[in-house]
Formats: sequence, structure tokens, C-alpha cells
Amino acid sequence: MKWSVIYHRDVEDDLESIGPSAARRIIRIIDSKLTTSPLQFGGPLAGNLANFRKLRIGDFRVVYKTMEKKVIVYVLAVGIRRDKEIYKAASKRLE
Repeated sequence: MKWSVIYHRDVEDDLESIGPSAARRIIRIIDSKLTTSPLQFGGPLAGNLANFRKLRIGDFRVVYKTMEKKVIVYVLAVGIRRDKEIYKAASKRLE
């Protein structure tokens, strides 16, 4: 079963901020892993992002949610793992 991927409108800005090479790599991995088995590859988050999952791609993190009934993966945010800002940005996008 192939999952469809929908991106939050600010993900484009996230990808531009990390550079074209890393952005291409992240998109390629999203297209290969999250469209085939999003529950297998990502781990669950807690707190106000409890309905979301995280996928590590090198130094980056993708925050996403699966909508199993619709077979959709909703990518909320993409960012650098080390500074935890990715989770703050994702939380703000929920508002």
C-alpha cells in the first residue's frame, strides 16, 4: 500500500534553510520510507506532539503524523536534531 505525503506550508521554508543537498536527501528518504511504511521507520513522540512521529535522517529530524484511514502522511516540520528547535517549531504549527 502506498501512502500519500502532504506537507505543512512551512516545510518548504524548513528545507530551504538546511540547503539544497540535504533537502534533496530528506525528500528522497521521505518518498522512499514514509510512502511505504511510515509506522515502521518513525518513532512516537510525547507531550503535545503525542499524535506525531519522528524520523531521523542523519543530523535532521522529520516530524510527521499518519492518518491511517486516509493512508496519508502529514509532514509537519523538518529541522536539525541537535538543538531540539524542531519540536518547538512543530508545536507552534499546531496552533
